[in-house]
Amino acid sequence: KGNIAITELLLERGAKPDIVKDFGTETPMSIAIEQKNKAAVFLLNRYLPAEQQNHQFGKQRKIVVTGGNRGIGKATAKQLLLEGHRVVITSRNEEQGNAVVEELKSETKNPYLELLQGDLSSISTCKALVEKIKKEHNDLEVLINNAGVWMQEKQLNEDGLEMTFMVNYLAPYLLCKELFPILKNNQPGRIVNVNSTAHLFGKLDIEKTPYGLDFNKVRTYANSKFCGMLFHVDFAKEIENSGVTLNSVHPGAIKTGIGDAPNFLSRIFQFTKRFFKSPAYGAANLVHLAINDELEGINGNYYHEKKKQALKKTVKNEELRTALRLWTEEMLSR
Repeated sequence: KGNIAITELLLERGAKPDIVKDFGTETPMSIAIEQKNKAAVFLLNRYLPAEQQNHQFGKQRKIVVTGGNRGIGKATAKQLLLEGHRVVITSRNEEQGNAVVEELKSETKNPYLELLQGDLSSISTCKALVEKIKKEHNDLEVLINNAGVWMQEKQLNEDGLEMTFMVNYLAPYLLCKELFPILKNNQPGRIVNVNSTAHLFGKLDIEKTPYGLDFNKVRTYANSKFCGMLFHVDFAKEIENSGVTLNSVHPGAIKTGIGDAPNFLSRIFQFTKRFFKSPAYGAANLVHLAINDELEGINGNYYHEKKKQALKKTVKNEELRTALRLWTEEMLSR
């Protein structure tokens, strides 16, 4: 009844998973189903004979959610845990991340949640996070690139790159490329990239955008998401028929901390946020792409919430995609 960690220890030591309580009316499986504890169902299935296993909840997956310590990322982790999956969240702030892990374990009664401290603000720190995932989670099946920023002031990282561009475009690029072999090895694998309708208004000047030479409080965010969609088109083609899929999603207008800053523009934005939807609403759209069985094998789509949208003509621009791809490859090869 929620004590899955204890249950797992008992099962490892030979406890019978089909033990019957009292007058033959309750078993561990019947209690797990009654409690809607899907993590317990998946655990018991590992120890029960095939004819006694329960498969109504599908397959348990190992899922990494970047930026899982708050907002949509935290809500996504919670929903995935309630669905019984094994979840790893990344957080730049280790203390905050650990607090979220304990909170979500308690709320969901699912102990299969881990934290990886990781920073997406530079190429070297991204690569360090990738190595941690490769070392500690080589059973990864789903990657959700959720972490994102909306910088209100221009800030360059140690690579000389503008921070919004780094976190919203280059970090997901690195995670997708570097973790693809693991996902392929554990296929069917999925990648879900969080994007935004803001990409519809984005542009790319390859000589300026990566370095913040065209920085603007509003347009820079849109430009970073536009770059993300240029990569989306390229990478989806690259991995077609590989056993791994990539889909991008605008989760909706959601109340999160993104874009908050003590300035006039942000105060206007805060006013409009009162009409936005909850992080749980946005998370449901990510979870849908991550685990829905009907989307198995679906690759290269962009969704507005759960509705498939046609790609903007400019993100199909081969010249722009090639310029960004060559710039990225050259930057990462230094």
